[in-house]
Amino acid sequence: MVSFIKQLIEPSTGEVDAGQYKSLRVVGRGTVLLDPKEVLDSEEFKEARQLAKAIVEKSYVKS
Repeated sequence: MVSFIKQLIEPSTGEVDAGQYKSLRVVGRGTVLLDPKEVLDSEEFKEARQLAKAIVEKSYVKS
């Protein structure tokens, strides 16, 4: 429980670099809008998708 509360209080370490996405718009407190195509085309997303694919394929091998 203490670690959960600390996560709420401490600043996020996963903040998005404002220059990383051209379509980034802040529309409210903690709310941002991004063009989905821009995110899908990013190298970071492609790497994450490959990692997720490997995890899923590995879980099927165990079953």
